[in-house]
Amino acid sequence: MAKIKTGPKVKRKGGGIPAKAKKVESLATELTGTVSLIVTEYRGLKVGELQEMRRKLRPRGIEYHVVKNSLFGRAAEKSGMGGLRALLAGPTAVAIADGDEVELAKSVVDEARLHKALKILGALIGGRALGADDVQYLARLPGRSELQATIVGSIQAPLAQMVGVLTAAQGNLVRVLVARGAQE
Repeated sequence: MAKIKTGPKVKRKGGGIPAKAKKVESLATELTGTVSLIVTEYRGLKVGELQEMRRKLRPRGIEYHVVKNSLFGRAAEKSGMGGLRALLAGPTAVAIADGDEVELAKSVVDEARLHKALKILGALIGGRALGADDVQYLARLPGRSELQATIVGSIQAPLAQMVGVLTAAQGNLVRVLVARGAQE
């Protein structure tokens, strides 16, 4: 029996299984290198709003990606972050940062306040899964640079006072000698 041709072969838009495997692999490598990420639902946001949000987050070292739940779930399991699967429901986007976790939380919470349609679903920070409320609390904490400045200031203050006390005695001695020399 002869094969009947029904028409030209149509290429699929997604690229098939090899393209999906490459995408999972690239997501997995990106996830293994990240320190923290926040999962959001972007239902109701327009494309222009998403692009504007990406432009605001990028200078802060934060990448914001719209992800396909099944592919991102596979990549999360491959990179040892299986706890993310529970957060993946609906149209999902992920904010990923290598730097300060508090800065990431503050930036995403600020964007969620600006765009009411953006919902924070949860986060994975330092290998620990957090809920949406925990991300809100994390955003209220001072950033890493503020904490470092506080520590340096608390170390520097007693040292500066001690230097002042030690130099005051020498200064008083010099003033007494100058006054004594002026009397003669």
